[in-house]
Amino acid sequence: MPEPVDFTATSQVLSLVPDAACDTGPSQLSLGAYRALRQLERRLRTGALDAVNIRHVQELAVLGLAHHGRGGWRPTNAGLNYLGKRQDRNLPD
Repeated sequence: MPEPVDFTATSQVLSLVPDAACDTGPSQLSLGAYRALRQLERRLRTGALDAVNIRHVQELAVLGLAHHGRGGWRPTNAGLNYLGKRQDRNLPD
């Protein structure tokens, strides 16, 4: 019979993505969600929007980085600030 495991004895790290290898940076924002946030920001600048994965923008909404309004999904001020602080924001998509 297996021994019970005491999870309170170890530090629990919460992550929005199931695999820690997919985490990007201290915010634990998945790569897909980060790309979706960049696409939403691009929409503000150019008016063009590529298709975004709804799961990724919902992840952004939970974190307060995007919201859905009349015109569709938009980045919040917090989302724009997040992109402004990232060093890799100029990487190609």
